[in-house]
Amino acid sequence: MTATALVALTATACSSGDSGSRVEGLCGPAADSAAGKSLREVLGTDDFTAEALTPDDRFAERFKQDLEEWGGGPNSTSPSFLCRFVPEDSKNHVLLGFAWSPADQPGKERARGGTVYDVSGATGTAVPLATELFAPCELGGELSGPSRKAVLRADATLTVDRGRDTDRQRETSELSFLYLMTREAAKVLGCENHPLADDPVVKPLTGSTP
Repeated sequence: MTATALVALTATACSSGDSGSRVEGLCGPAADSAAGKSLREVLGTDDFTAEALTPDDRFAERFKQDLEEWGGGPNSTSPSFLCRFVPEDSKNHVLLGFAWSPADQPGKERARGGTVYDVSGATGTAVPLATELFAPCELGGELSGPSRKAVLRADATLTVDRGRDTDRQRETSELSFLYLMTREAAKVLGCENHPLADDPVVKPLTGSTP
């Protein structure tokens, strides 16, 4: 994503303060929820600002429109960036977005040279500063056909200092967070197959050893 695009996104963001408690919807998971606990583990702090770059209803509307326009093409759609989480007194951040990808892409091609993981049945990939998660999202009505040709792709760009964590520890935490946030996004979208219902269990399939 270009710097210009990021500026355009953050210009419409709503800063929450108070550890994200004032942001509602997907970008404001409760501190005692699984997603909220996982977010704080990734950030390494309870003190952060949550920014909602797109309201939940607008995200769902735009995302379904993207699927309708995509219609089963060979390439992924452009990601819709939804949330940004910034630890206090830090230039680091976690940026969360979603896109549609062709359902027939094998996991190894998705990994872009990184590590491929199984996350409770979903495919996750990790490279330095970025993780992705792919999960089926079956919609009803006119989007039934297109949604079965695609998978929901979650993207997290992370510039958070995790101290002495190994790559495997860091990627496990980040993919668990991405899994939980994708589960909430699937609820907003109305995925009829209810993906990612289980707790996240992250298992490496390929790539570097710990």
